[in-house]
Amino acid sequence: MRHVPAILILLALLLFLMARYVAPDPYVYDEADYMYAASLGIAANYTDTPTLPIADFVRTGLARGRDLSQRQALSEQIRAGNDVVFYRHWHGPLYLYLLIPVSRLGLSERQVRTTMLAIPALTLVAIYCGCLWLIPGRAGTFAALTGSLLFLSASSVTGSTELAAHHLFALLSVGFLFLLAKFVAGGQRIYWYGAVVAAGLAFCTLEVAFVLIITLAICAFVERRRLEVGWRLAAISIGLFVATVLVVWPAAIYKLSFVKGYLFMAYLSLFRKSPWGNEGFFEVWGHRILDSPLEWIAIFASVFLYFRNNGENTKQITYPMLVYATLMVTATARVLTSSARYSLLFMPALDIFAALTLIPFLMAAPRRVVYAALTLFCGFFGLDEYRLINRNHNQDPRPPAVLNYIRQNRLQENTLLVPQDDLPMIHYYFPRMHLHGYSDPNPSPSGSDNEILYRGYPVRVK
Repeated sequence: MRHVPAILILLALLLFLMARYVAPDPYVYDEADYMYAASLGIAANYTDTPTLPIADFVRTGLARGRDLSQRQALSEQIRAGNDVVFYRHWHGPLYLYLLIPVSRLGLSERQVRTTMLAIPALTLVAIYCGCLWLIPGRAGTFAALTGSLLFLSASSVTGSTELAAHHLFALLSVGFLFLLAKFVAGGQRIYWYGAVVAAGLAFCTLEVAFVLIITLAICAFVERRRLEVGWRLAAISIGLFVATVLVVWPAAIYKLSFVKGYLFMAYLSLFRKSPWGNEGFFEVWGHRILDSPLEWIAIFASVFLYFRNNGENTKQITYPMLVYATLMVTATARVLTSSARYSLLFMPALDIFAALTLIPFLMAAPRRVVYAALTLFCGFFGLDEYRLINRNHNQDPRPPAVLNYIRQNRLQENTLLVPQDDLPMIHYYFPRMHLHGYSDPNPSPSGSDNEILYRGYPVRVK
């Protein structure tokens, strides 16, 4: 009970920092598609109904997906079929199970986004309690506070307030890593099986869950003699993983829906030049580091200590975090965008690694070193939060203006040629409209009765 006040203070600080950046804007692109998938209901997302059969998906993709001129027509065809997997952007449905009831409460866009902040709040609690669970006593308390403060100071956390599955994936990966570390520390199989279930849940959230599976395999190989890891454990683990997926997302198995996500990722990698952003590699990483200097100083220091003079006991429980983070950074190397949510895939793991590595070292250091480190930590934390608090959100005036124009001119059931980036938003808010997307700089009508919504602001329709 003595940790409850600290947890409540940390939660209040996290929600205060994140709530400032919750936008009142209409749902655009990814968010609009997720909300439309949510509008289809739990049954549709649980059974992936309707969706294109896997054979037709492959056949259509091979026939039309490689032809640039056919891509928009293919997108329109899939949207017209209400393909629920497409509207989830080929992700698993677990995030939608949480979003669906929230979306039915009649809340505004800001209120829906604010309600979903419960997920990073749970991640913060998991980090605090997980550090106490792995390291007993005073060191565990300091590790819990350090890991929590690093997490809530991260731009990847406070900057990710839009609707997306990445916060849920971060929560599941944090639980996975604590369970795996506990297994490595003591060898109790129950924690291994818990990590397998967490990996299964992550698999039902985002495709990059294969990193958790590889991490499990590496840890099993490393611990095979000490913990007597054998074929029986492997068989039970595979069965438990499949059972978890069957319970949460049965269509992943009997409709092979999960294959679509990996095929689509392969398609993007092979046939799109910059599928996940077109910023420079050093530009992206420079932005990530400079936007969270406290976090990265702690991470770099912990990596240095880990390979130089960290104790064996701490190394034993922290190497799964380092393995996971290294694999995830590698897996997302082509995501060249400064969008904060993509860093959520690996930053919480590095925060935990830093806390569990630095604190045992500081506890054994002279007091002057501890005081200097605490002063530096508090100074950087204060500067970080001051900078974040004074960052303003500038609302894009175009999305609400587009929606207002359609309402005021009663175009809700008209045919309209619209920029491809606007199509998901307009489709979500006006599902009875007949929409055709375009990406050309100078679009021309596809029919005599079509009007064109042009890019830019103010809104122009001709």
